[in-house]
Amino acid sequence: MLNSLALPDDLTPYPHSSVWINGRLAVLDKIVEGTEAARSSFEEETFRFIRAWLSGDQSFDMTTSGSTGPPKSIRLSRSQMLQSALLTAHQIKLQKSTTALLCIDPRYIGGRMMIVRSLVLGLRLLAVEPTANPLIRIPVDRCPQLTALVPYQVQSILESKHPHLLNHLDKVLIGGAQLQPSVREKLQRYQCECYETYGMTETVSHIALRLANTPRKQQYFETLPGVDISLDDRGCLVIAADHLPDTVVTNDIVELVAPGTFEWLGRWDNVINSGGIKISPETVERRLAAIFLQRNFNHRFFIAALPDEKLGNKAVLILEGVHFSSEILQQSLEQLSAELSPYEVPREVYFTETFSSTETQKIDRKQTMSSITLVLTR
Repeated sequence: MLNSLALPDDLTPYPHSSVWINGRLAVLDKIVEGTEAARSSFEEETFRFIRAWLSGDQSFDMTTSGSTGPPKSIRLSRSQMLQSALLTAHQIKLQKSTTALLCIDPRYIGGRMMIVRSLVLGLRLLAVEPTANPLIRIPVDRCPQLTALVPYQVQSILESKHPHLLNHLDKVLIGGAQLQPSVREKLQRYQCECYETYGMTETVSHIALRLANTPRKQQYFETLPGVDISLDDRGCLVIAADHLPDTVVTNDIVELVAPGTFEWLGRWDNVINSGGIKISPETVERRLAAIFLQRNFNHRFFIAALPDEKLGNKAVLILEGVHFSSEILQQSLEQLSAELSPYEVPREVYFTETFSSTETQKIDRKQTMSSITLVLTR
């Protein structure tokens, strides 16, 4: 199947002599020689991986994010990364004339695969430091057509003074966490194709995509060619793929809608046992996010567990930000009570000024819980 893609193979020389990074051109030969000076840790890691790939390294060490258990070291082969790049190119119809932007951390799989796609497919590569809104750092004459963003960056771009910059792009890969319904709704105003991705280090980037906007938007994730999915006895996703040597068993609870099609429901390791009732925080979050969207309540939040003498654990709501409407919050929770069981509705509300984040810009739930203040008991 991969051979039918009519794309460059791993032996095709990269057609560009330089990489535009943080406002300057870095000469490719100097990067490979190790004589191109890096001006930041981001540049150093970007140059290191480019040098390793173009020097023909056959394996690359990575650290997993914890999707299949505690974070651990893993070694990915050159062949696996090559095949993953070709799968993406086939699925979203990448052209050789595309300019690609790297603006996420190249130490992790999402960033590294943006580099691999560029080098393997012959895309012109731009790179800027990962920031909340990296698009404002790109000159008009160097507009990229493809990039990968985390949800935090997407939200920051949409809330900035320059959200129109999204329409300078043709395709955006969004990964690392789930998009909030309010963000997904705002994306409907833009014509660039924004793909929510499902994947992890163990699967060598994404193995499924969901188009989040445009008239062709999709309700469910659909797997890439050569990927087979099933469920284990917990209801968690099991992945087998042509480019993976072993089956990957995840901790992600999903619903299989049709062959190769699924809905992500939540994390098995986040499930709250409250009075013997199992609660999926992500399910509650989705219902509450829809209610907040109706009421234009735009604070970030998540559902967590705290100890309870009677129930063992209770569900609580954690809000980001100091200034919020208590009346809207109360009304929202009352509406939620009419839609969910009493165990699922948060019994207390806490806030913190700013959520802690992981290095990949996911909300660090555990760290955030260390600095919360009680504001409401129901």
